[in-house]
Amino acid sequence: MKKLFFISMVWVLASGLNGCASTKSGSSDDTALESYNRAVFSFNNKLDTYVFRPVAKGYKKVTNEYVRNRVSDFFNNINEPVSAANHLLQGEFSKTGNNLGRFVINTTLGGVGLYDVASKVGLERAPTGFDETLAAWCVPDGPFVVLPVFGPSTPRAAVGFVADGYSSPMYIVANESHGEDAMAVYYGLAGLKYLNLYAENVQLLESLEEGSVDYYEAMKSAYLQNRSKIRTCGKPVEQAPEYDFDMDVEDYED
Repeated sequence: MKKLFFISMVWVLASGLNGCASTKSGSSDDTALESYNRAVFSFNNKLDTYVFRPVAKGYKKVTNEYVRNRVSDFFNNINEPVSAANHLLQGEFSKTGNNLGRFVINTTLGGVGLYDVASKVGLERAPTGFDETLAAWCVPDGPFVVLPVFGPSTPRAAVGFVADGYSSPMYIVANESHGEDAMAVYYGLAGLKYLNLYAENVQLLESLEEGSVDYYEAMKSAYLQNRSKIRTCGKPVEQAPEYDFDMDVEDYED
């Protein structure tokens, strides 16, 4: 009953926030939000320049590609049950089995997920999340919005991000332990997850910024092009992204 209530409220939230836009996401319909978006984007960019980017570059200097790949594989493996649950909600039962099989193999034979053994035996990654589930259920994306610290998003993407976070096995285990130490470990691991991901994308972001007349517009365009890969209401993807930009850990490649 609680799960049904949660799903219903998510549907209402995503649909209601979509009312901020008069047409589909990514068009000029978010003019009213542009002043807010640019202000938050400017704040985020300063935070990135003086905090996140130096930390990410420092992390990249003290680690090598092998270590970063192991971190990536570990967190990709933790996300497998989340992907499996969302494939189930999307009616993709074979992919559900694929994700669960990958989780079992990589957890047992891959050193708790540090190595992607499953791919070598034919079980390829099939990442997904609640954002894609909402898209499959025909929930509209809503207007482009820049969130403080978290950056480019849409109402549906934000709801999906929160839902995926609360359904992560890592969060569930920490929360069920009812201990401050467990939650501290969880937040530390979550920080490492996104630091590792950001370190691998920092050069991409710098090249995007350096080659842009308007960094905000370039970031917005890249983000929305990437979201065009998401299938909505079972329809085929109409537009392939011109700029492969993705800060989502689910699509992180070794």
